[in-house]
Amino acid sequence: MSQSTTQPTAQSTVKADERRRAPRATAPMTAVVGTTPYTIDDWNALGIKIVGYYGNLKPNDRAEMRVLVPTAGPGALFNARISVRRYDPDTAALTLLFDPAEPVATTTLNRYLHEMVAQGCA
Repeated sequence: MSQSTTQPTAQSTVKADERRRAPRATAPMTAVVGTTPYTIDDWNALGIKIVGYYGNLKPNDRAEMRVLVPTAGPGALFNARISVRRYDPDTAALTLLFDPAEPVATTTLNRYLHEMVAQGCA
């Protein structure tokens, strides 16, 4: 039997983008799950995608994490409850939704996004 070596297409990329309820930013941040820090690949006030994840979380799991936002002022670190939406074993990417998005998280992320847009970095 031959194996399929299907490559992602523009259409599959569009479908992935269509799942998102809000545009994502790529300004740098860090998520800490347990004691392990992970790079946040993209994010918005509703959720994040971390890369290089090889932990035990899987889709439909709920957990707590800390998010470090590299901005000055209060709220540069916040705790968040999350639910896991997707895990891609090929890229080790974990997509998480804030469960629910806390006001301090939303305010901090929106402030950071506005700073990054003003600097031309988001």
